Amino acid sequence: MRRSTVAALLLLISTVLIGVRPAPAFSYAFSPAQVVDMFGRTINAYGVKLVDWEGYLANPYVQVTVRPPQDAQFPVTIELKAEGTSRLMMDLPSRLTATGATKTLTFANAGESKPFKLEIASRRGAGQDELHTLRLAIRDASGATLQQSMPIRIQQDERTALQPTIPLNFDYRFDTITGYFGNAAFRTAAEEAVKDWFRFFDLQPFDTVAAGAENNHLPGNDWQNTVNVTNNAAYTGMYVFFRGIQTPYSTGYPAANGKYSTRGGQQLAGPLHRSTAMIFEYDEANKQLFTSLADEDWYRTDIAGSVLDVHGLVMHEYGHAVAYHSDWAGMRSYVQGGGNDPDVVDYMGYAVPLDSSYHIPGDQRNWDRLSGQSGGWTHYFPTRRWMLTKLALLVAENAGWKLNRNLTPFLKPSITTASLPAAAPGQAYQQTLAAKGGVPFYDWQVISGSLPAGLSLDRFTGTISGTPSAAGTSSFTVQLRDYDARSAPVTKTFSLQVGASSVNLARAATPSASYTSSGESVTAINDGIDPPSSNDTVNRRWGTWPNTGAQWAELTWPSAQTLTSADVYFFDDGSGVRLPASWKLQYWNGSAYVDIPGTYPVALNGYNHVSFGQVSTTRLRVALQSGQASVGLLEVKAFA
Repeated sequence: MRRSTVAALLLLISTVLIGVRPAPAFSYAFSPAQVVDMFGRTINAYGVKLVDWEGYLANPYVQVTVRPPQDAQFPVTIELKAEGTSRLMMDLPSRLTATGATKTLTFANAGESKPFKLEIASRRGAGQDELHTLRLAIRDASGATLQQSMPIRIQQDERTALQPTIPLNFDYRFDTITGYFGNAAFRTAAEEAVKDWFRFFDLQPFDTVAAGAENNHLPGNDWQNTVNVTNNAAYTGMYVFFRGIQTPYSTGYPAANGKYSTRGGQQLAGPLHRSTAMIFEYDEANKQLFTSLADEDWYRTDIAGSVLDVHGLVMHEYGHAVAYHSDWAGMRSYVQGGGNDPDVVDYMGYAVPLDSSYHIPGDQRNWDRLSGQSGGWTHYFPTRRWMLTKLALLVAENAGWKLNRNLTPFLKPSITTASLPAAAPGQAYQQTLAAKGGVPFYDWQVISGSLPAGLSLDRFTGTISGTPSAAGTSSFTVQLRDYDARSAPVTKTFSLQVGASSVNLARAATPSASYTSSGESVTAINDGIDPPSSNDTVNRRWGTWPNTGAQWAELTWPSAQTLTSADVYFFDDGSGVRLPASWKLQYWNGSAYVDIPGTYPVALNGYNHVSFGQVSTTRLRVALQSGQASVGLLEVKAFA
């Protein structure tokens, strides 16, 4: 008998004699850790959702709580690693790496739970959603280990590159001491830092300032001498004088010359200065200049004391030029009022004063509430670079600038789905509720009424799905909470009809249109696919970009159809294709198109329903009048 056969026989005999089963081939020494969010949801399977807001500023963090395995031998250590991009950060103590962030938690007993914060640094410009990984490496006192992982989902809000809405003129003629701005990379980093402020302002060009009409001043190398300067070109936006010096500090300031920006000959509120100056200085002996604007390089600026990030320093110091200076009348009033600005109080929960040097104080109470950053060196996360914050912009608005409140950092949470399409008994149904604003690691719940039997609402995604079992109409109220403890929940009531609905006659029609954009298809309007939102990036869509004005899409049947209502779902990508200014339905009477009387709603992220008296026709046209951009449709339904 072979040795292996003997060993197997002895193992079998010993198992029978002592009454113990052999251990399974795969087993774990303890159960997984549980990761729980602020709503009490276990997120082990779904993961964490972060947002990269529009504009280049500090994004909000998400705090979750880790509960150790209850059946492990304590103490237990859990090493967290956020993998996929160097832009991922965890709250201190933690470490930055080229591929993410790491942090270690230690648990003395099963009753302990520990929070941690996860954030992603902003990515410059437009981009797409991202998917990364959070790994948990667990080790207990016996040396047993367990590996867990979950997704990190990044919602990228900036789909179209955000640019300043006024011209910015940069003047380097007076950089004669150090020549810093002669370096192309240095100059680009500095210009982007200035633009990052103006990307958030809602402005139109001012009256033209003639060449030589705007006076400003620059310092000598020791700030003791003054160099009088003026613009060498006409401009209609903001004029920025750059100068590098060797000592003793960097700063920025507006032109205190008594001249202010006008539009149509009228002085603008603020008042708004017509030019600014940015002075750059650094310790050449102990610092290495960092000029890269590559997203994945930024973590390198965390090298303590040895790297000076040009973009970060200019962003911070130019803040004094654009707002944080006593020469701005509005900022003097802000300081005199103790920072008691309604928008600041609404955001932070209390007034935020400025110190004597016109800085937001660096203590934790005055850190930007959602990002945990301060625009300086001290905050919850490892220092990468000085960043704009939502708080800094709200304060800066007091100087007289108008913020673009349509950008996502300033949007309150809201449910944008207008209505839900009908369902059919016994047929699979799926429709995702859409929302915008706030911190979008959303929690969706039905708080009154009930969904049709067989359907359920996913708390993480807002998707209503399942197979309804019986005909009828259900009314229910959905509550949306965003990941901001200070936000008030928002609600919306929906009706969902199952069965007993008219047949969608549009599916049997042939679609056509006045114009169709390259890469899009008019067949999208009756393909039977219910869009997840007006900015559907997955399914086919019809749009008229770049054409504007009167546009149309229509359905043609081979024989006359009797119609009484229609549903229209608009395409809106937030950029070149937007909701129409107005629209209407028309039918073909055999010789001409006739307007169909009715009420025509214009809503995002849902069907716009129109009911009317019976119409017999072979053609139904959706006539659209564009507003601020081109127009488009995702789906049209027609019912008998």
